[in-house]
Amino acid sequence: MRLRALACLATALALIGAAPGPYDGPIDGTFALQSATASARAHLRATPAGADPLELALDIWLTPRTSDAPLTAYDVDMTKLLHTIIVSDDFATFLHVHPVLGRDGHFRIAQRFPKPGLYHVYADGVPHGLGQQVFRFDLPVGGAGPAPERDLGPSGNVVNAGPYTVALDTTTLSANGLTMLTVHVRKNGRPATDLHPFLGALAHAVFLDAHDLTYVHVHPMSLDTSGMSYMSGMSGMSGMSGMSGMSGMSGMDAHAAPLPDTSSSSPDMMLHVAVREPGTYKLWLQFRGGSVLEVAPFVLTAR
Repeated sequence: MRLRALACLATALALIGAAPGPYDGPIDGTFALQSATASARAHLRATPAGADPLELALDIWLTPRTSDAPLTAYDVDMTKLLHTIIVSDDFATFLHVHPVLGRDGHFRIAQRFPKPGLYHVYADGVPHGLGQQVFRFDLPVGGAGPAPERDLGPSGNVVNAGPYTVALDTTTLSANGLTMLTVHVRKNGRPATDLHPFLGALAHAVFLDAHDLTYVHVHPMSLDTSGMSYMSGMSGMSGMSGMSGMSGMSGMDAHAAPLPDTSSSSPDMMLHVAVREPGTYKLWLQFRGGSVLEVAPFVLTAR
């Protein structure tokens, strides 16, 4: 009887040892761009980058839908070949990084995560001839335990980001339509005068649907003193293609030149935001004040 128990225990331990870990194989991506369809497939392999369990080597590659050969040609979008957005499942952490493309079609980066937990890694790029593709990978890091509640408490329309105060004119979006969302950045109670473009845009705005984790990434236009907006160097009405009456607007002026990082940015901007589904959205507005990147988080409702 004792031998049988020991044999059962040995079998159980062998099964546990054989169970796949979070980094044993590639993770297939889920297409995440709202109101668009996938023209490729995406894959992520994460491996330890050293002794620190929070530091991982990320390897991302896209393949055609009918082949396993990595795509190697990408169009530059806002000065980069791939924008990688990393968000913790509780929505408390937001990172915007840029892996480097190798000749083999793989984007690689060593990334340290701030704490253990489940992270959603978004790969946002434009494979040549395929249009914008955005895929989400769900990646557990550092022995993640039970997920904490998402940070979706009402933010109001004014939040602080470093020494800046960022105000939206509304926290309500139009579902399955277009919302003109104005943004005002203040410092010491006055319009900020030390803002500069980041990656060719006045700012980058990433919206995530808290229900299905779909993704919209847009760039603001400058709002002049008459209340009119203009698109100086703005590309990327991301996530708008496929909306009723808006087909083909996922790169509204994709041929315009990115803004140089040394130029000044307007503190008064407008976002043209198209979201598909009603519900709760988290917005991270990333902008450069002086030489520092700031992120202003908001919670919005689409109706």
